[in-house]
Amino acid sequence: MPVKVKWSGKRTLVTLVLLGGIGLLYVQGSDQRREQGQEGGAPASSDTSACRVESTEDGVRVRSAPAIDPANVVDELASGEEVDASTEVKNDFRKLSEGRWVSVDYTRPLEGTTC
Repeated sequence: MPVKVKWSGKRTLVTLVLLGGIGLLYVQGSDQRREQGQEGGAPASSDTSACRVESTEDGVRVRSAPAIDPANVVDELASGEEVDASTEVKNDFRKLSEGRWVSVDYTRPLEGTTC
């Protein structure tokens, strides 16, 4: 059974403002993705678009530089955690993003990606 709604001027105005706000947010999001080169959800950098890795152990340390130093640990990955990565490898560390590196000994490229 359909519900009848009495549309007063106030309800109509509130509805139009809400729909206009949603439309504005959508347009701004589209502009930001276009500026970042991510239209359609694709990553901006071709360096990270095709590479994705998975942690093979729990507590894999993510470092700020491609070197072992207790002071450069910035994060940890759980076993099986998947992250976007770069094809760049230095000193047996794969670059995940700016200031984030992980040992290649404790990660593996996901099937279907090119790392």
